[in-house]
Amino acid sequence: MASDIIIVGQGICGSLLSWSLLQKGISVKVYDIDADHSATAAASGIINPITGKRFVKSWMVDELFPAADKTYSEISQAIGVHFYEKLPIYKLLESVKEQNDLSARATETGYEQYFTNTDVQYLDKGKVKNEFGSFVINGGGKMDTQLFINSYRTFLKNKGILIEEPFTYEQALVSKSKVIFCNGYKAAQTGFFRDLTWQIVKGEYLLVRIKDFYADRIISGDTTISPTSEKDIYYAGATYQWHYETEAPTEQYKNEIIESLNKMLHVPFEVVYHGAGIRPSAKYRRPFIGFHPEYKHVGIFNGMGTKGISLSPYFAEHFAEHIVNGKELLPEVDVKNILIKS
Repeated sequence: MASDIIIVGQGICGSLLSWSLLQKGISVKVYDIDADHSATAAASGIINPITGKRFVKSWMVDELFPAADKTYSEISQAIGVHFYEKLPIYKLLESVKEQNDLSARATETGYEQYFTNTDVQYLDKGKVKNEFGSFVINGGGKMDTQLFINSYRTFLKNKGILIEEPFTYEQALVSKSKVIFCNGYKAAQTGFFRDLTWQIVKGEYLLVRIKDFYADRIISGDTTISPTSEKDIYYAGATYQWHYETEAPTEQYKNEIIESLNKMLHVPFEVVYHGAGIRPSAKYRRPFIGFHPEYKHVGIFNGMGTKGISLSPYFAEHFAEHIVNGKELLPEVDVKNILIKS
């Protein structure tokens, strides 16, 4: 018996879309042959509500973050694995001007929930170089992305939903089921959606061992340091490479992250792993969602870039509502609008 929906790829996007559809009683099959997911491998797993040099709220943050908390809590309970937790983000400040800028931002309407403490906070100066202190950003979170992907993969296997085989564009053309491509940057290389406004970026990261450090928070400075589920092991990175010759990790960017850590830390650290991944970003920083205007049974849920952990839960539900109940997609994410214009 054919499933209602075929999902190609079991990264963050494919996993969350399958979850949303399953909750609505839709039968799905997920095709994925890789246990190592390139974009997921590079993901820090961090949700950060305040970003950029101007300290502004991320796009749709007030809608995205409650959806993420709800979805991850429900999945965690269903699969019996704790992979996500809320953590404060300590943004290291570089000058008195940054202190003043962030203090002013914290008092603006709509920012109150993210800055419950508007005083400059100082971390242990024996551990972290923070001459100008830090600001605490609330509402952040951290997913152990690999733990999530592996655990959810087991969940799909146990339900007979996962098919560890490739699914080609030729198969999609003749499929009786709807087919949705959640296969990361590979969707930009060939097939139905290669003409979208992709902006593919490589990221490299380190896992480092730091003894007696901050396991209860995320520290954002020259790079970002966040705790993992393993004691004394922290994620550091990731880099942004718009042009690259290899998908493999490189010494150049390993050294770049090490240099950033040296700028931030007084304590020693040991590099235990160096990884890289390719992120499927969109030029205008809006995800690609919807069905092809010509091949109407072929869809895409992709292009989340560096914000996949925060964007995917909300938009998986948004897309599922479109598929099941005919709810209109937001115009800025609907791929029909982009493909028709092009």
